[in-house]
Amino acid sequence: MVTKAKISNQSLETELGDSVRIQTMQSEKRKSYSVRIAVLGGGHAGRGLAGYLALHGFDVSLYNRTLNNVRGIIERGGLDVYGVINGFAPIRIVSDNMEETIRNRDILIVTVPAQAHSFFAYRMSPHLEENQLVLLMPGRTGGALEFAQIAGVCPDGDYALLGEAQTFSFVSRTTGSSSVLISKIKNRVQVSAFPATRNQEYLSRLKVLPISLVRANTVLETGLNNVGAMLHPAPTILCAGLLESKHGGYNHYHDAISESVGQLIERMDTERVKVGKHFSRNPMTLLDWLQDAYGAEGESLCECLRSIDAYDGVGSPDTLQHRYVLEDVPTGLVPISRLGKLCGVDTPAIDAVINIACHLYDCDFWHTGRNLISMGLLGMSLLDVVEYVQNGKRPIEVASLQEGWDLYEIEVDDI
Repeated sequence: MVTKAKISNQSLETELGDSVRIQTMQSEKRKSYSVRIAVLGGGHAGRGLAGYLALHGFDVSLYNRTLNNVRGIIERGGLDVYGVINGFAPIRIVSDNMEETIRNRDILIVTVPAQAHSFFAYRMSPHLEENQLVLLMPGRTGGALEFAQIAGVCPDGDYALLGEAQTFSFVSRTTGSSSVLISKIKNRVQVSAFPATRNQEYLSRLKVLPISLVRANTVLETGLNNVGAMLHPAPTILCAGLLESKHGGYNHYHDAISESVGQLIERMDTERVKVGKHFSRNPMTLLDWLQDAYGAEGESLCECLRSIDAYDGVGSPDTLQHRYVLEDVPTGLVPISRLGKLCGVDTPAIDAVINIACHLYDCDFWHTGRNLISMGLLGMSLLDVVEYVQNGKRPIEVASLQEGWDLYEIEVDDI
């Protein structure tokens, strides 16, 4: 079903305090862009991005697989946006119909949690048009590789231009049925095409977007600079008792990441960077990324996080059924560990967190998470993988599917 939201010229002016300069974008002053964008996913991230782009004059369509969850946007005719930018953002099409949402759209931005990428790849593949650009924001680890496998996007073809971002560009939260708060825009976010030989074209077409995107060498550089996998699962798991008994109510970044938990995350991050050095010239440490993206200050992870104002108002999960584990373990920690095994790097701290998650959730994330099969890397050597993400060329001989499953006969706590 497709519902065309009624366009409104109303602008919203909100008082945030004398110290905050209000930026209200009036409809008549808004620029108009010929590039048409589809935002796929109507959660915190998708609403923030759709509202931000619409306020900048883009024709934006918004897809959500459960239409009732975006009913308020349909009835309002768009989104009321607060924070770093303020105004009413008209959204022309709000839909649960994939074909109608992405038809004749130039840029398709997927903003859903990464464990839903496979669903979106299946839904999008019959409707992708020649020369459309697909951006997974974020791809987490191996997102573009998995998407290409499912959607049948040929890396060396012209059918669709595929790539991913290292993380999401905003800190945004839904504040009502038709409103969203954007509290921070990151200084810059890494982006790469798959294959990397199309990076110049990919970044050139993304330059029209009013957000700061910089080129990464390959999608394994963006994927192995997956900071969410470092910041989210371990603190959430270690706060499981408090989270369940109090239903959250704390600040994830400031309260759950104490000095000792921060030290564990830094050990995990050291392992991630060691893996990244085999696939990328520029793996970033978590501390470097926080300083680059937010201007964080401090010697330890705990100190850096406490210096970031954008995290002051961030709450916590109120249930263990949250993307901080359900996304970041299977699409972050598991593929990082798998790629570590491929290049001969041990990841004991990362593996320990995965194993605890398996027991806590009674779910074998080792089997449900992304692996070399789902990423299309089965049977490849390290050099084969580097060549594949760079040029889209597969080696002639790869392992059989049965050999692949034999490779992944790993039980919890076996490693």
